[in-house]
Amino acid sequence: MAKDPLQKTKEEYAHLLEKLSSADSPVGIDAQYTHAVIIDYLQQILHRIEKLEQAVADKA
Repeated sequence: MAKDPLQKTKEEYAHLLEKLSSADSPVGIDAQYTHAVIIDYLQQILHRIEKLEQAVADKA
């Protein structure tokens, strides 16, 4: 199973952070890191769903 997104460092999210960066954001939290974690979770979920769908299709 993939690494827990909350256990990853900012460096491991560099590719996502580059896409999400905004110097104009006055948010009180680390919005880039937060979004990177959420996107990583969603990508993991999508991958698991795709595997399940393929397994079902293979049995049909």
